[in-house]
Amino acid sequence: MRGLWRNTPLALAGVEAVHGDVADIADPEADVVVHLAAKVMADDAPAQNRAMLDHVLAWRRPLVYASSTVVNWPTNVAYARSRREDEARVQASDVPWVIVRPCAPYGPKVTGHNPAHKESFHTLVEWVRKLPAVPVIGNARYRRQPVHVDDFNGAILGLIARFEDHGASPVWNRAYDAGGPDALTMREVIQTLGDHAGRLWTPLLRIPTRAAWLAAHAIPSMRPELIATFAMDDAVDPAPLARASGVSPRTFEVGSLDLFG
Repeated sequence: MRGLWRNTPLALAGVEAVHGDVADIADPEADVVVHLAAKVMADDAPAQNRAMLDHVLAWRRPLVYASSTVVNWPTNVAYARSRREDEARVQASDVPWVIVRPCAPYGPKVTGHNPAHKESFHTLVEWVRKLPAVPVIGNARYRRQPVHVDDFNGAILGLIARFEDHGASPVWNRAYDAGGPDALTMREVIQTLGDHAGRLWTPLLRIPTRAAWLAAHAIPSMRPELIATFAMDDAVDPAPLARASGVSPRTFEVGSLDLFG
């Protein structure tokens, strides 16, 4: 299997990495296309994401589209609207498709990759290691269901294998949420990281949501409209994807060890 990557030195078992620009590829000569790219923290993100998806759909190849569990949230922020619209366009296309929505993906750092926007779990690990108290927005009782990138990637490969084995597989033309086996509060997530770092207790510095919303207007890397979503639960049912792909996700307690190198 060949995969097209742009700028990022990714490696995936069974996949040959081919570097290139999506917009410059007229025909990827691929049996299945896995579309993982998305822009989040920018005013032009919806338009850029739509343009990328238009180009990918024009290839008329079976498509695995990575969306986000933001589509399940009871909110109408721009990012959620953009993801819902793009999912609808995938489902209305005339190519075989499958949608996977990762919930709080995490994993080890990619060697040689220095993103402009640091992954949130890598930032949390730095804070747990260096700060006397870890800052959190709100009461830290909101839940997340972190999924390890290897389990997410493995599930995608499992879905592709089902398509290649059975053609019009019954597990395709469906949308799946991808999460770990347990819904954890942010307090539990941070304490798990603290346990790995050797801390008996990891205090929290709680930042009121209103104060965070005001601060976001002055910090370019933050989007004020997304601040309110921090207080929302983001819990999913990982069982349908596990059945369809044959990949059972690992617990955060086990998987988060990879965050510490």
